[in-house]
Amino acid sequence: MSKYRSFGLTILLALAATSGFSAEPLKVLLVDGQNNHNWKETSPLIVQVLEGTGQFAVDVATSPAKGGDMTSFQPAFSDYDVVVSNYNGQPWSEATRKAFEEYVSGGGGFVSVHAADNAFPGWEAYNRMIGLGGWGGRNEESGPYVRWQNGKIVRQADKGRGGSHGRRHPFLVVVRDTNHPITKGLPSSWMQAADELYAELRGPAENMHVLATAFSSPDTGGTDKHEPILMSVAYGDGRVFHTTLGHDNEAMKGVAFQVTLQRGTEWAATGKVTTPPVSEQTLTSEKAALRDPAEIGGKDTAAIDFDAPPALDAPGWVKIFNGKDLTGWSQKNGTATYRVTDGMIIGKTAVGSPNSFMCTDKEYEDFELTFEVNVDHGLNSGVQIRSRSLPDYKSGRVHGPQVEIESSPGESAYIYSEGTGRGWISPEQPIKNSYNKDKWNRFRVRAVGDRIQTWVNDKKIEDLEDEKSSHKGFFGLQVHGIGKEQGPYEVRWRDVQVRELK
Repeated sequence: MSKYRSFGLTILLALAATSGFSAEPLKVLLVDGQNNHNWKETSPLIVQVLEGTGQFAVDVATSPAKGGDMTSFQPAFSDYDVVVSNYNGQPWSEATRKAFEEYVSGGGGFVSVHAADNAFPGWEAYNRMIGLGGWGGRNEESGPYVRWQNGKIVRQADKGRGGSHGRRHPFLVVVRDTNHPITKGLPSSWMQAADELYAELRGPAENMHVLATAFSSPDTGGTDKHEPILMSVAYGDGRVFHTTLGHDNEAMKGVAFQVTLQRGTEWAATGKVTTPPVSEQTLTSEKAALRDPAEIGGKDTAAIDFDAPPALDAPGWVKIFNGKDLTGWSQKNGTATYRVTDGMIIGKTAVGSPNSFMCTDKEYEDFELTFEVNVDHGLNSGVQIRSRSLPDYKSGRVHGPQVEIESSPGESAYIYSEGTGRGWISPEQPIKNSYNKDKWNRFRVRAVGDRIQTWVNDKKIEDLEDEKSSHKGFFGLQVHGIGKEQGPYEVRWRDVQVRELK
């Protein structure tokens, strides 16, 4: 992957590396699950934009699909510094709405991204939070239009719909408040990549401050007005950042979208912005600066030899199992037992138990992993990578990519999506004899971005790209559930090491 170096981004990345960001990332909850836009594509990009700075740690709360039971959607808002919404769908339950109102009014941060301002037209508190919204039957009864006119912000009570946009195109964003923490230090104007320029938004507009606007040109089907693009809103003791940018992946490649989302999210969480200023050489008013969100943070993968397995003599390997006890690990799900004997983690099945997992307390992003394993013949096992266990997802069910472990003939080292309903991620499984029965087998795994590679006993098994799974999560050693007439079985791991790829 080549690194993007145009538009002064080398300077931007260097500044970010020396900006003194907190060692403890801000905790972000990204809410999605329904949207008239492609949230499955844009949510991972939002995660990359935020986590790429090293300043944020993002969890994702995905609602039931349209028509599902929304009472089951109860994110723990209070566990986070800021909530970012990529949601536009069915109303949340009364309990969830109340919890969110209390969270924001009590001092929590909130960020509304693009079509999130289309959501919940009948929820009064939400409309006060976002200031302005569109579509969903909004009209003059929802509140005034807000525009920049004759050198100032004006509120217009004209009759008419709420929400429109012309054709997607790059457009000039003009900062109207150069002293607000979000916009301070940014150029006075800059081009956003091809995007939907939202117009005719209307709403309560209480305690709302317009930070930047853009001209909705009739040439692109627009309103011939200067429409609000970036806004801040005070709701109780909470801070809200509202950006109308970010329609799709092309729009989210805009450095303008990325930088303002990063700065706005930090401000909503803390009331200040430590993200370094961005120069006119980076954000120009002539041409939109573009950057792949996956490249934010300057991670260099050029030195990785993807044609070779992870080298066990390379520097940087760390033992994550100390050979003595399970310090740094904790069990999730199931009632299988885990013990440490003779430098091994030994998992033993329990009849009637669902799948059990011994999981690292630490989460990992891009890495190389190695371990040795010996599983009883007849038992299916695996190692979770980049996996998660969230209270609001199947009551904490461990879910994410699993590197399969199974005696030959079997699917060892192919990738299965545990707990998600996706099934096998590996589309084909031609190699069935890589695992040596009743012996120790050396597994090696590499995960970089969307790419996952596996080897068993020096034989390459899998090399795929999986854009749907999380790019960050824990490792988990699985003991599979068994039936009444089966087992008991054991699976043994040793020499568990990881090499993080910075």
